Amino acid sequence: MRNFAFALVLSGFAWSCDYIDEPFRDSGGGNSTEANGDTVLQSERAVLVEDFTGHQCKNCPKASKVLQQLDSLYGSARVIGLAIHAGPANFTSVSPEYPRDFTTDDGDDLASFFGVWGLPLGMVNRLDFASSTHLKTYSSWAALTATELALAPEVLFNAYSGFDSTSRVATVQLDVRAQGSYSNAIGLAVYLKESGIVSPQLMPDQTRDTNYVHYNVFRSAPWGPFGQEVWAAGASAVGAVKNYEASKTLDPSWNPSQMHWVALAYDKSTYRVLQAIQISVK
Repeated sequence: MRNFAFALVLSGFAWSCDYIDEPFRDSGGGNSTEANGDTVLQSERAVLVEDFTGHQCKNCPKASKVLQQLDSLYGSARVIGLAIHAGPANFTSVSPEYPRDFTTDDGDDLASFFGVWGLPLGMVNRLDFASSTHLKTYSSWAALTATELALAPEVLFNAYSGFDSTSRVATVQLDVRAQGSYSNAIGLAVYLKESGIVSPQLMPDQTRDTNYVHYNVFRSAPWGPFGQEVWAAGASAVGAVKNYEASKTLDPSWNPSQMHWVALAYDKSTYRVLQAIQISVK
């Protein structure tokens, strides 16, 4: 039995597959201090697609649409989108026409580390970082995602979340289970993202959509952009489990009902993502 300071609601595997009409599942309602959480138990491979984007980037809505299509095709349990507003300032900066600042220090650190030079660019499981061909145009994301999903899982997660509506503290507990032995050290990073945010966006026809809905917006990395080490090189074995907990006091402007935790296990030498998971904050 797990000892939580919050109530958990078992969600099973009833996943929404349409980001357009219903971006995220809200596991329940009510205004109690001990707000309901979520539980996700993995049994198959999931893929992380990171979209470096900006609200003054006219082609960025095309990349966002690809993420929506991948979600509709595979479901949000298997394709986990993350929209990181970072990169060239002319695409991400604030102005009277684009007043909301979606940039974060952690997102800027990720963009700097991975060498993001233009938008939209993305990564599928951070493939090919060692060969410096890791930044992919959105037209390649679907094929890369299909290839990655066909592989057996290299790590599996169990995740449990909870939210205290009085303190606005969100918590996630993670069980990380090895599916093999790894020659390189394995890291674990934990992020928060928010969807359903209405804010202006420059569109491909150069118009400004004031009612544009932003999805998967990267908000925070409570452990920093690259998290911590789970297993040292050669130390893991099939079935080995490590347990972790992360928490974050949410900004007053963030809507917990439209937020998810995202966790990823990755090879610390190549930065390739071995497995990812997302779970509702509330």
